[in-house]
Amino acid sequence: MAPAADREGYWGPTTSTLDWCEENYSVTWYIAEFWNTVSNLIMIIPPMFGAVQSVRDGLEKRYIASYLALTEVLQI
Repeated sequence: MAPAADREGYWGPTTSTLDWCEENYSVTWYIAEFWNTVSNLIMIIPPMFGAVQSVRDGLEKRYIASYLALTEVLQI
């Protein structure tokens, strides 16, 4: 496997000067830090599920907005 600096992924060459946890594009060509992305799904999926369930239940739009806002706030 090539060193991370030599590997280019789908989104172009790596521009970061520091790798925190893992090598870029070591698992897939599309995701720079694969395991970091997978571990963050636990923060994204539940609010998305809540938003979908709010739509199905016919709740007010403020509930949908609050669930979607949680996905944004958790990623900052």
